[in-house]
Amino acid sequence: MIEGAEMIEVESVMAESDFLLNIQFTNGKNKKVDLSLLLKNPPPVFTKLRDKDEFKKVTVNIVGGVQWECGADLSADYLLSA
Repeated sequence: MIEGAEMIEVESVMAESDFLLNIQFTNGKNKKVDLSLLLKNPPPVFTKLRDKDEFKKVTVNIVGGVQWECGADLSADYLLSA
């Protein structure tokens, strides 16, 4: 980590239709992240997220990213750059 760099984390997340996440970050930024491309040919742990009911089970994890019950997770850095 770069000294003096701000640690930005996910404050809240809500799944929307068509594999969109509506994310509020701790720096006040609100962003919609489209994960549809990731889920077209997903890594094995993300496969269950093709089911829209599973995708909606997204929550904020203890390290400031997002996670799902199936074990898939994404960091705040990834989500900010997506």
